[in-house]
Amino acid sequence: MMDEFDIEYDATALDEDAGVSDEAAPVRCEFISGSAGCGKTHMIRERIAADPGYGILSASTGIAAVNLGATTVNAILKYFDTASLRENFLTGKLTTILHRLALEYENLIIDEVSMVDGTQLDYIVRAAKQANGFRDVKHPLGIILVGDFAQLPPVKAKWAFEADCWPLFDANTTRLTKMWRQDHPEFLMALNALRRGDGPEAARILTQAGVQWHTSLEMEFDGTTIVPKNDQVDNYNWESLSRLPGKKIPVRSYRWGKLRGDWKLIPDVAEFKVGAYVMLLANKMEEGQLVYANGDCGHIRDYADGVFTVELVRNGEEVEVYPITRANSFKDKPDGWYGEEDAEVEGGWYPKPHRTSGKDRKYVEGQVKYFPMRLAYASTVHKSQGLSLDRIQVDIRNSFFGSAAMEYVALSRCRTLEGLRIVGMREKFEKNCKTDAKVARWL
Repeated sequence: MMDEFDIEYDATALDEDAGVSDEAAPVRCEFISGSAGCGKTHMIRERIAADPGYGILSASTGIAAVNLGATTVNAILKYFDTASLRENFLTGKLTTILHRLALEYENLIIDEVSMVDGTQLDYIVRAAKQANGFRDVKHPLGIILVGDFAQLPPVKAKWAFEADCWPLFDANTTRLTKMWRQDHPEFLMALNALRRGDGPEAARILTQAGVQWHTSLEMEFDGTTIVPKNDQVDNYNWESLSRLPGKKIPVRSYRWGKLRGDWKLIPDVAEFKVGAYVMLLANKMEEGQLVYANGDCGHIRDYADGVFTVELVRNGEEVEVYPITRANSFKDKPDGWYGEEDAEVEGGWYPKPHRTSGKDRKYVEGQVKYFPMRLAYASTVHKSQGLSLDRIQVDIRNSFFGSAAMEYVALSRCRTLEGLRIVGMREKFEKNCKTDAKVARWL
């Protein structure tokens, strides 16, 4: 995976070596849309699994990247904000990075499109056109956006569909309609009402289906409580863990070399206990079968020899959770490479710059090793976006849930109507339900 790399831009060298055409080349743009839980990301993962060269998967935010097991588009394209992206575009660095991507992948894929900055998207598409103009690019790089505009909006920025380049995506849009996360007809109808901002209708359907409007939080709720802020998540998880008997189990993450920005979200030390309610943050496959999925929740039943045993809520099965390793790696040899080219590493941890073995050999300049697991007693709406959870408790009394899309995103995390607990008055729920008028065409 070509995650992070430093490239010194030299226009003359590029003209001579790669051959730059005088005009920008077309970029194939695609938008994969649909409501929460319809399998958008799953479809993209299947395409990549069938052909690793199909695309490099990224996300618009750091937490989404951690949840996906991918990286941020910022890390891939080496920018921090709109100003730095603009500078990279003007100096040619952005085009250079996209040119390198085009030599390895067919597409740059950006998930959680609702939080993509439209101004930044224009720079990326323009630079991709220039990168595709190099004569050594046999398969022009495409850009695929994945997500739902009815979910969380960009922060102090224009929507992706307000970008000048948007007609390119609009002309090649796929809308998925089948729901995979929820299969209860009344729950789906309520979520669709929330998605379009119809709070009274959503409340009516939920009440008719048996949902109660609780007046207080259940402090020992056996599931995930959705709260507005990160410090509330930390407090709630700490208090819940403290109430459990037994000793804390501290587990450390390890990292070395050039690190990716989204790895900062992985704690240096995480604490658990036997009996703790946790969320798994990766997909694990064995012999073509899914062992556990990103977002699966369960209770820790044992910890021995550096391995956690977790009983999943979804199916009652016990699974073993080992540490995983993420690498900052790329296919082409980086400038100033000083590592071990013939380390013959079969994946996994190797704490020094090296080249992996096997068919898909990569140069690795940094790694992080950690347990893909966190306490699941609480989460913010932002941290839960993109996940499927078994049981959630949503406290709609906080004014935070009056922001556009917050109620919809929070409730649509839940797999089943039976796993949903709402705290707050029905009238408050109806009033809080809002959607941005700009996304009406996507509802």
